[in-house]
Amino acid sequence: MAIPSDDRRRLGHLIRRAGFGARPDEWAHYQKLGVAATTESLLHPELTPDHLSDVSDALDGDYIDHEDLGSVRKWWVYRMLHTHRPLEEKMTLFWHNHFATANYKVDKPQWMWQQNELFRRNALGNFRTLLRGVSRDPAMLVWLDGEQNKKGKPNENYGRELLELFTMGIGGGYTETDVKEGARAFTGWRYDRDAATFMFDADKHDDGIKTFLGQTGNFNGDDIVDIVVRHPSTARFICAKLFRFFVHDSPTKTDLDPLIRVYYQSAFDIRSVVGAMLRSPNFYSDKAMYAKIKSPAEFVLTVLRTLDAPLSCSPNIGDTMRAMGQDLFNPPNVKGWSEGQSWINTMSLLARMNFAGGVVKEMQRHGLFSDRLHTAMSVVAARPNSPDAAVDALWDVLLPGHAPSPATRQALVAYASDDWKPGEPRFDQKAPGLINLILSAPEYQLA
Repeated sequence: MAIPSDDRRRLGHLIRRAGFGARPDEWAHYQKLGVAATTESLLHPELTPDHLSDVSDALDGDYIDHEDLGSVRKWWVYRMLHTHRPLEEKMTLFWHNHFATANYKVDKPQWMWQQNELFRRNALGNFRTLLRGVSRDPAMLVWLDGEQNKKGKPNENYGRELLELFTMGIGGGYTETDVKEGARAFTGWRYDRDAATFMFDADKHDDGIKTFLGQTGNFNGDDIVDIVVRHPSTARFICAKLFRFFVHDSPTKTDLDPLIRVYYQSAFDIRSVVGAMLRSPNFYSDKAMYAKIKSPAEFVLTVLRTLDAPLSCSPNIGDTMRAMGQDLFNPPNVKGWSEGQSWINTMSLLARMNFAGGVVKEMQRHGLFSDRLHTAMSVVAARPNSPDAAVDALWDVLLPGHAPSPATRQALVAYASDDWKPGEPRFDQKAPGLINLILSAPEYQLA
């Protein structure tokens, strides 16, 4: 069903930012729903059955080994690729970078998997609930040295990052005394190595009076969480970070104030904040359209989903993303990945092109192109001497709602025009190269 071009443009933007693009059948489904209904569907993943819950241990015939990081990584990519709940997975990716935790120190892939499931369960939930869960998470307790945080000798690592990176942000109004007092509140928070669960050691907990952000009491870790989630700096910091993730990199006070009101009115509900963002004029503004560079995970997943390609077309997916600059479950440090322009350099761009070319080659070799791509590739059969039509048809499948720049389109038409024989088998050999060029175009690197 055809929809107005502006709605098509908005819909394409929505499914790229709030997910990882769409397979041809999903795109058809979203067109029938329209922008508003698609937005509501994305915001309420719990209304869509998690068809992966019964097969979460199966990866195209291989079973997940929770003690092997490569297997756990492949499991998550499999989920992102096949999910019917794309915003849930997109938010899981967001929280993975926000609460950046790396297995190179944790050294427990099962604990990284558990943390990933924690992010998924709370992807669009209450921020206070999520923050309490993260504070108890075994992987986080290892990552920020919770085992060393004890009465009389508090370790400040988690207390510091809680304020600096997870809630209030640098310059958010806290002091060194707040860091120290917060760390005291988390003393005695431990993990059971055998059960891989949180445990509280009362003997190592400092139950003395603490003064934190101007409040005084016999605070424990949950009390600290309750205080920081209510703080104005946290509201602004979280709303700004979500805005930069979904909209564009330069939110103003005018942009953020309505979201901050939603944060408080909803009692720290992330779904409400993200929903207000996705429905706002800012989200579809010229400043937001095609303004974000896809992360390696977003690029890889968008390519696979757009082409309707199985994971088997890129068997070394972990190495592939690592070459592009993103090693899932191993962010570079507690600040996470820098994102933006840092995703693109000579080597990472070459890795993207090689990945796209490899997937297209595998699909061609195994005859895996979807019906819609076959239709697009053969569109010129009825329009002799029309490489323009082939370029437009393939582009519309791979980047719906996003027109190529004149320079990009000219280059693609020039490639398609070389030795052009519409309707002949020659085109079946040439079309994959055209698809590869589109996937490598500057426009395809943007979300």
